[in-house]
Amino acid sequence: MINIVKSFISKVLNTIFKKKKNFKLGLYGPPNGGKCVTPDTEVVLANGKVLPIEELFDHVNGQKGQFDLNANSEVIIQCDDLNLQVPSFDLKELKIVNKKVTHLYAQKYSGIIYQMRTSSGRVIKTTPVHPLIRLSDTGVEKTRAEDLRLNDSIAIAQNLKLTAVLQLNSVIPQMVALADGTVQAISAYHEPKIITAPDTITPELVRFVAYVLSESYHTKNRIIFSNCNEKLLSDFEYASKSLFRLTPIKRVNKGVPQLELNSKSLTDYLQLTLGLKPATSEFKSVPNQFLGLPDHLLAEFLRIYADCEGSVSKEFRKSGASIEIASKSKKLLEQVQLMLNRFGIVGKFMPKIVNGELYHRLLIRGSENHRRFRDSIGFTIPYKAERLAELCKLGDKRNAYFLPIMKLLERIRKQSGFTQAEFFLDDKHVARMARDNRITATRLRRISERHPHIAIARKLANSDAQWDRIIEIKEIPYDGFVYDMTIEDTHTFLTSSGIIAHNTTLANRVCKDWLGEDMGSVSNIAHETREVQIKEQVSIKSKGKELTFSLVDTPGIATKIDFEDFIRAGMKEKQAKQRAKEATKGVIDAIRWLDEMDAVVIVLDATKDPFTQVNITIVGNLQARNIPVLIVANKADLKKADLKKVQAAYPQYSVIGISAKYGDNIDQFYEALFAIAG
Repeated sequence: MINIVKSFISKVLNTIFKKKKNFKLGLYGPPNGGKCVTPDTEVVLANGKVLPIEELFDHVNGQKGQFDLNANSEVIIQCDDLNLQVPSFDLKELKIVNKKVTHLYAQKYSGIIYQMRTSSGRVIKTTPVHPLIRLSDTGVEKTRAEDLRLNDSIAIAQNLKLTAVLQLNSVIPQMVALADGTVQAISAYHEPKIITAPDTITPELVRFVAYVLSESYHTKNRIIFSNCNEKLLSDFEYASKSLFRLTPIKRVNKGVPQLELNSKSLTDYLQLTLGLKPATSEFKSVPNQFLGLPDHLLAEFLRIYADCEGSVSKEFRKSGASIEIASKSKKLLEQVQLMLNRFGIVGKFMPKIVNGELYHRLLIRGSENHRRFRDSIGFTIPYKAERLAELCKLGDKRNAYFLPIMKLLERIRKQSGFTQAEFFLDDKHVARMARDNRITATRLRRISERHPHIAIARKLANSDAQWDRIIEIKEIPYDGFVYDMTIEDTHTFLTSSGIIAHNTTLANRVCKDWLGEDMGSVSNIAHETREVQIKEQVSIKSKGKELTFSLVDTPGIATKIDFEDFIRAGMKEKQAKQRAKEATKGVIDAIRWLDEMDAVVIVLDATKDPFTQVNITIVGNLQARNIPVLIVANKADLKKADLKKVQAAYPQYSVIGISAKYGDNIDQFYEALFAIAG
């Protein structure tokens, strides 16, 4: 697919779009749709950095030559030469791997945005056609936001390993470096303290940063750590002395012991080397570099942070017993969750109002999660460690994670000839599981161990994703830019909340904009498009060259529009008749638009009779106007496809056979298109 993309970029930019004329291409087939997320959607990079997708686009745009968004309604930037990598979910193996970002997109969009909230408190906002990854009785599949329903289960990250270097900047231009390896802040008004400057991330530095982010008051020249635990106070003092050669001032404020460090050199050093900026509680965030630490250092950070900001349920035998980690900063808590993903721990986000102020909680539930926390992280505070040990004694009774695939497993069981007891390891609760269409992850793992030849059970049991129910869907009016990116091979990326989103591929963009078919995903409603849609100033930038054109999307051009087609798609009769009326008007409008077209693409299904798919009136009008036409026969990869029949039906036009699903022959499609556009 990447070769197809590169072939398209290299072949196209030197041909048709050298014209000064604004070329108009008419598409007679289903409409386009931008597969994008809102600009505030935070995405995760492989190096641990978490940032809004708009900020990522702007950064790359700056590196590649400053594309002016104000002058374009859609911008595509090729960036495969930057080696920008993100964690990506492989839909075949169900594993998260690092993959390269090849393109970034910005698109002007006015319409409905879908905001979806899951049972674990995760939220994503997307355009209607942006796909997420859904698990259902048909397996794992990408599904457009507009096709998702309440209680559908979508993928969130469970196992995630980011990578970062431990080395810190040895040269800090904004500070004075002294000969003995110490540094000093620059100040016009006083002589800041001289501190030692660690050159690598050590366990002591990790713990110190955890103290600063948890229970410290952090300003531009001061850090005050407050805590009643003598062990934590002692460790903060030790880290301050060993790392920075600073001795804290001891105070007591309203009965709470405090350790105070007054040093502009320290706060400047933390900001300039780690990006740890002075911030109030609601704006704190973990240094990006920390998200990619080795396991032992990551566990060190999480242990101290949980010691300070974590709690364990006292009544552990009650439903909902959990480890709770709290913060006023939502971003910080999402980063903590990404760190916990290293150890396969997935929590639930919930708000909490304390004294009229909003806090965010991460609740870690389920015996398996509790054991992973105990074994990989743990607490240093004895009473918290004891409560956690009691939680872990509950065995598998606290299952917090279910998969909605019992109907799928039952079909596999029957096909394999197993009894329920043989397949599900016992026949207890199977009837209830089938009724509720859900099975615990623990039982599924045991089934996969007993029956390793059952691929779907094996892959799901060892997947790097969990499956989270959608509990709320809102439609929100939106007018502004939306963003997306293309990931090589796997075509998915990870948001900061852990939700896995499918991306746009350039071939997908072509199939969506010009062929009306998202690769592997199409609408099942006939004549879904009812109005002509126009995209002006569509631009692509690659290797210093630019492509700009206008695209006119038109409704379908079937020979017959019958309201019963809509009824068969699940609509009521009144709505079906209205849709049929709108579709008929759309065909009439499409004919009126012919005078505006410089070239036309007609999309056909290569497996069906070509004479039943095209409105003869439109074909006649095209011939009368002498408008260049390209016939695209889609689904050419299928055995039933008959390309010769399509060519025989329209001998006066060029016919190209392609597969929108697999991207086959896309480069030949482009060559033919540019040839007719001359």
